[in-house]
Amino acid sequence: MSGLLELTLARRGDGRTAVVERRQRFPLRMTVPMYLDPAVPDLPFIYVQNPTGGLFPEDDLLVSLTVEREARVHLTTQSATKVYAGPGADARQSTCVRLADGAYAELIPDTLIPHAGARVEQEIAVELGENAAFVACELLAPGRHLERERFAYERVRLTTSVRDLSGAEICVDALELEPSRRSPRARGVLGQHAYLGTLIAVAPHLDVERAATSIDRELATDTSVVAGAGALPKSAGVSVRVLAGRAADARRAVDAAWARLRQELLGAAPPRRRK
Repeated sequence: MSGLLELTLARRGDGRTAVVERRQRFPLRMTVPMYLDPAVPDLPFIYVQNPTGGLFPEDDLLVSLTVEREARVHLTTQSATKVYAGPGADARQSTCVRLADGAYAELIPDTLIPHAGARVEQEIAVELGENAAFVACELLAPGRHLERERFAYERVRLTTSVRDLSGAEICVDALELEPSRRSPRARGVLGQHAYLGTLIAVAPHLDVERAATSIDRELATDTSVVAGAGALPKSAGVSVRVLAGRAADARRAVDAAWARLRQELLGAAPPRRRK
């Protein structure tokens, strides 16, 4: 199934960011933009919805997001994304983001849960304008809450790439887990941990070293996770990795890093999201 959600957002005369263009094709759709953050009242929260209940083999879903000059947006999912097994090509979901000068976007989806036998490719491709900022996180589960289905998926491939508007590469983050070839439980992969959290913030105007050091120190105090933060190459932003035995611990650590970065970028912590 080939799904599409194509959005263009721009600042209106009252200062709020609004959806000015939209195209959609089943199964992707969206909620009405909601302005949930009293500290950043111009920023809409948009929930991407998929009524089929997850990703299936041969699905090819694309979210295309254009954020015009000085506009800002929060994009999330309605719930966890389940990836189902079956014959056919890998399930695929892509997100393409183009941020004009001074724009801001945060992609904060719920957990990705690959079921036994599932194969999924996920790609985020970003074009970043001058003084723009982009934040994205991902939380990967080992499978369903059944011991026999932990790491029973066939393959998970996650890629995030960021370029400037001239096409020059800023950073690439890639992860591929294929349990039949090498167990994620192995040393040097996930080890004894089941959940993997990732957060990438690309904001060249940010005081990257200070932000990364602050987040790293905060994560070190959380004994329920193994986590670290560091600066991206050429001080382009901050990267965070989290390993945890429980989903709640991984989410808490990723959210703490996101909150710190959001304070730096927007001057406000995240509000409570309605789900």
